[in-house]
Amino acid sequence: MRCTLSVLSLLFAHLMAYSQNTYDIRDAGDQFDGKCGECLALFERKPKEVHFGFITDADGGIWFVTNDTRFFEALITKPSDGLAVDIVRRNRYTCGVETPEQTTMSRGTLLKPAYQFELKRSKQAWGNGVAVKVGVLPKEVLGTEYELNLMVLKDRFLCYYNWFYDLQVYRWDLLNMGLYMDTLTYGEQYDTTRTAARTSTLRRKALHFTIPFERNKAEYSPADLQPMRDSLRLTDFTIKRIVIEAYSSVEGPEDRNLELQQKRAQSIVDAMQTYQSQGIATEVHASENWVEFLSDVLLTPHAALAGMSKAAIKEKLTDKRLADALEPMLAHHRKAVITLELARKDGLDGVNAAELIEVFEKAIADNNLERAIQVQNAVFDRILDNQLPSSYIDQLEVPSRTEFAQMMHSRVAFRQFMDPTDAWETYLALEELDRLLPEDGHIKYNMCAVKFRLWLLGGHTIDPAAFKKEIEHLRIYHIEEPLIKRMLINWNIMMAEGHMAKGEYTQKDECLKYIQRNYKSIPMSEQDHLSLAQYFAGYANYNLALNVVEPRLFDIQVDEDLLFYYLNLTIADPERTKEQAYRTIMLNAINKDKPRFCSLFKPFGMGGVTFQLLDDTYLMKTYCETCE
Repeated sequence: MRCTLSVLSLLFAHLMAYSQNTYDIRDAGDQFDGKCGECLALFERKPKEVHFGFITDADGGIWFVTNDTRFFEALITKPSDGLAVDIVRRNRYTCGVETPEQTTMSRGTLLKPAYQFELKRSKQAWGNGVAVKVGVLPKEVLGTEYELNLMVLKDRFLCYYNWFYDLQVYRWDLLNMGLYMDTLTYGEQYDTTRTAARTSTLRRKALHFTIPFERNKAEYSPADLQPMRDSLRLTDFTIKRIVIEAYSSVEGPEDRNLELQQKRAQSIVDAMQTYQSQGIATEVHASENWVEFLSDVLLTPHAALAGMSKAAIKEKLTDKRLADALEPMLAHHRKAVITLELARKDGLDGVNAAELIEVFEKAIADNNLERAIQVQNAVFDRILDNQLPSSYIDQLEVPSRTEFAQMMHSRVAFRQFMDPTDAWETYLALEELDRLLPEDGHIKYNMCAVKFRLWLLGGHTIDPAAFKKEIEHLRIYHIEEPLIKRMLINWNIMMAEGHMAKGEYTQKDECLKYIQRNYKSIPMSEQDHLSLAQYFAGYANYNLALNVVEPRLFDIQVDEDLLFYYLNLTIADPERTKEQAYRTIMLNAINKDKPRFCSLFKPFGMGGVTFQLLDDTYLMKTYCETCE
């Protein structure tokens, strides 16, 4: 934003001659440093934890808000200091029409400034900060797409101009800790910023394969996939789910390419289905492989293609000589990346719900612990697949004896996984099991995982120092160090939020430093990278957020949410957007979800980052090529 501001300040001296309807706002011109230096220094010194913006009320009133009253008091110090609103309309940006040149101080409709007296007269408490009224939406704006830009006036001189963009931040997403059952089987992700919602993931055995597509071949038979089948040991496992990412090379019409990829992917699904009678859940995505094309073509004598539009590249590739010259490269771009989710066979597929109880009771009566665990796990799977209600598990009675304590432990953990809101009852049950098996590290690990949930929910006193010692104590029970370190990172995430709430910024920063130093030493999923990046961004540590995300960007299989979060963090930076590598990243995002990419350019506060991104020539070109 500083860069934008310096450009604007240089332009104002020239543009003022053409200004109309600027009320009493003055241009500092050659005196900008003297008139506005103190104001700019205030924004430079502003703690990153201090935020500001606009909100509107039901009557169309526009309010400037900040979470720090002291910041507002330092910003408006004299009667001639004030704030103004510049209303920018979406119709300013139209594909095929040159964006109007900015010939005034404002980009859109400038409202009458509000100065110190008016601002303080309207001042109201807003959380821990303050809200002041700065204007009212004109009737002609209502019902249209618009954004509100901020103008800060010092002694009636325009000193600061700011437009806002929407950055997703979820400050309290903890790293996934999982829960031990027979093994560390089930994982859960708590989203602590949105009514304690959760997303759940079942960690079944997952295998990944890449199958090349032959040019113009659309059908795949079981024989074509026999080598893959042989490696699966399907005598031991059932395929529960197939996810196929099908990629075509970029030559040829896009609609034909996507249709061909859908046929190829479906033929693979059909071929895999012949190996078992049980139905397989499927998910198929088809796209053109622009990501690898733009990277690989730079290494050929035809590198100039990388700088062309998609349409121009396709036109060039209609030249058979060029297409043939690039065919060895293009052949590598035609492929299917297949993820198979497998579940171990237990011999219970044909056993109905009533018979499962009989099999379980017999196993208990025979003290056949292995078979009883097998049946219980089969019930877990059926509940997760919505084949049985969650209450069904209550019909499997487990004796309260030490030899069955592990089974009871798995059940307690599964209940928590299915209903994390009942964390206190889960914790009490784990305490009881801990008395039965006082040396069991898995029970103690789950107690710590659930204690994080209690800490998040509040209502139960958690001694942070004692809890940290409890986590570190897991080492003597042979819990793997990466799992302990994950918990210590989560402990620091929780502590940072507490320090933030108290205004203890130094202590908060110490927690962030610990997280920064240690996260690279633990295995992290795509979701973990996303959670951590969002966490750093929540404290305005955008460079740290980028460091977390960037190493994973140039893989065609990068997680979609991670990819779009990177765009969210960087798309307002014109120095990045003009780079060839950034175009590759954007095209990857477009391939994964074109409507989601296009929605980035919706108005701020209405699901988009900001439509004012379209002032960027490179983004405007990509938007018009892709979205309209």
